[in-house]
Amino acid sequence: MKILISKLPNNAWWGHGTPIYENNPAMKEGVVPNQEIVEVEMFMLSKLFNRLPIEVVEIDFPYFLDQQNTKQRQHDFVFVRDLFVSNQNGTCIISKFKEKARQVEADIMQIMLDSMGYKTIRIPGESSATAEGGEFYYCPQDGVLFSGACRNNVKGAEWVAQEFNVEELVLMKSNAFHIDTLFTPVINSENRLVAVIACTSLMEKDSVENLKLFTKRKGIELVDVPPEDAIGTKYELGEFAVNCEPIPGYLIGPTRFRSNKVAPLLKELGVMHITVPTTQFRLSGGAIHCLTNEL
Repeated sequence: MKILISKLPNNAWWGHGTPIYENNPAMKEGVVPNQEIVEVEMFMLSKLFNRLPIEVVEIDFPYFLDQQNTKQRQHDFVFVRDLFVSNQNGTCIISKFKEKARQVEADIMQIMLDSMGYKTIRIPGESSATAEGGEFYYCPQDGVLFSGACRNNVKGAEWVAQEFNVEELVLMKSNAFHIDTLFTPVINSENRLVAVIACTSLMEKDSVENLKLFTKRKGIELVDVPPEDAIGTKYELGEFAVNCEPIPGYLIGPTRFRSNKVAPLLKELGVMHITVPTTQFRLSGGAIHCLTNEL
């Protein structure tokens, strides 16, 4: 498995203050992250992934998005997850953003992926489909594609599922801007899907029932966690513990789960839970899954 990570921009990451994006309660306009902590957290993230049994590809932050004019800076490129969806076998679907301000990031990522020899595909411009990388978890060994339906629409999720020729598409509708703010799959050392962790209280009722039926049919565990382990509520932001990058035999997240059901299950499944703090990236609603992507 290859994991993509972006280096930080030369200018301070959102040093002029964060913007506000739709359905993202974490972003408060004008908030400036602590840049010393940003650098420490990104350094720790890079060091950890370089010690795991995977290949890490670190790319430079694009100069075009890091201009001297603060009004022209687009600093969310570090969340490389959002920019494309990979089949982990050489093909990447470039995101078609509902959040239009971020489309330029995906366009630049396509150029980078093309230069690295990956096949890139785009949703036709005339299509009403929207699909953002942070709305997907793909488990190729099982042929399962998990998709959110907030920034994605159903048409976009189905388009990606068809391109990847998946065996099953599992849709989860909510008001959370990306699926990785309330859900993560767990894969074992054989790269098989063995459990899912989800905050079902933030999902629509039909999606919860469909997820329960899916896990029952697959014979895998569904661990339900509170909003504090996810994006939180409109009254209190969560800790994003569920925003994890699952790699074979590991679950990499930003913090321990408050739910006491997760740790025993992961131990039973032989999956190691490792945490790296992402307190400053949380200010943009992101954590480990957002900062990484499979190639």
